[in-house]
Amino acid sequence: MFVALNWGLSFPMIKIGLLYCPPFTFVFIRFFITLLIFVSFFYKKIRLFKYSEIKYGIYLGVFLFVGFLTQTTGLKYTTASNSAFITGTNIVLIPFTQILIIKTKPKIENVIGIIIVVIGLYFLTNIKSDQINTGDLLTILCAISFAFYIVYLDKFSEKTDTDALIFGQFLTTTVLTFISVVFFEKYFFSDVHITFNSSLIGSLIFTALFNTFLGLFLSTRYQKFTSPVRAGLIYNMEQIFAVIFAYFILSEMMTTVQVIGAGIMIFGVVISEFYNVIIGKLRK
Repeated sequence: MFVALNWGLSFPMIKIGLLYCPPFTFVFIRFFITLLIFVSFFYKKIRLFKYSEIKYGIYLGVFLFVGFLTQTTGLKYTTASNSAFITGTNIVLIPFTQILIIKTKPKIENVIGIIIVVIGLYFLTNIKSDQINTGDLLTILCAISFAFYIVYLDKFSEKTDTDALIFGQFLTTTVLTFISVVFFEKYFFSDVHITFNSSLIGSLIFTALFNTFLGLFLSTRYQKFTSPVRAGLIYNMEQIFAVIFAYFILSEMMTTVQVIGAGIMIFGVVISEFYNVIIGKLRK
């Protein structure tokens, strides 16, 4: 829950940082700072890591790279509240991701849940045939990537040392985002200048220290004690925290239609994950 609170706060913080820094560069600096923090704490242990221990972290780092790059870029074009709710749809994608990874079929309530969430997503993002928000679409890709990440994290956390797993993630994401900055950022964004000020520095330090280093450290270390779906449910509290922080920090207000859409999405998640509990109580 502490991780979810920090991640919720990250949405308005990143939104502020993107006013002074292009998305790819923001993600690179964020993870570079995180990597430096990790190395400063675990430099003695890092020298003893073998490739066989960090390779699973490298796999996870690819999904982190895709997830954070699409989410951060999406935040440039959509609101912090929208980004949080769309990112949260990964919880209903997890059962379907498990089909591909651990070959388990989704239950009927999972299918119903994702249909409901998609309906809510339609209202939340206000998608029209002639006007599709690029930021919302990118954030949908982020949700898909994080769904794969959560399931693979559950699978890999039992196979290797936790610190090696974390190091592989930080190193891979830092390297891939650096490559993106060098070769792709100017192609996608015409304005790539950086204005270093207290707002940008504060945003980078907060997201690097609390969201990335502490958040991923805690989630990687402790998610193995719960199930992927249960972990996803707890992480989904970041939606609520994000809306609260976005209101107080950015003065973001959701329209009535968006509130209805968000409510439908939450209802879809509840149906997906608590269907049997609800039906059991109704039968009693």
